[in-house]
Amino acid sequence: MAPTVRMPRRERRAQLLAIATEVFRARGYQGTSMDDIAAAAGVTKPVLYQHFTSKETLYKEVIDVLGASLLEVARSLRDVPGPPQARVEEGLRRFTEMVEVENTLRLFTGRGDVSEEIEQQVAGLLDALALEVAGVLIAYRDVTPAHARVIGRMMIAIAQSTARLAHEAGDEASREDLLRTTTALVVDGLTGFALREDAPALAE
Repeated sequence: MAPTVRMPRRERRAQLLAIATEVFRARGYQGTSMDDIAAAAGVTKPVLYQHFTSKETLYKEVIDVLGASLLEVARSLRDVPGPPQARVEEGLRRFTEMVEVENTLRLFTGRGDVSEEIEQQVAGLLDALALEVAGVLIAYRDVTPAHARVIGRMMIAIAQSTARLAHEAGDEASREDLLRTTTALVVDGLTGFALREDAPALAE
């Protein structure tokens, strides 16, 4: 019988982190135990504790990794050619794909069951993400950082809603129409839609 090849510590840790991420995505923080993660990884709980001292420590690392991925997506939008509309639509598409497939943003919501330290960590990441997202819209506008943060947070919420609606869309054409509609609303507000011919006259 061939001897069992032991996985290098760094590789094992990365593997456990990836598996824990999937379990947390599926069940949330409160619904996940270290036993669940160990079982999913096919290791004993003592092995898991050799790499992560607690569920909270493990969760914090998951948040860091996912936060970095989301920030990378947001920053990449600055390289998208074209007007703000093109960047917003591409951003919504990328975030929709990421959230829909991986349920990533679920780990950044419903934080009442985690520690204050994790809440602060998540809040910091969301602020950073909000500023990056808002930067796509305000590159040519005079907007304060505080207002940019508000705009970015709203964009994140819109991305979540868009992903949920895209998941329910019946076909690709419906998904694209959803993205175009959301983009028009984000970039131009209601002024992005043609005025009805029978609309009442607007006061000057």
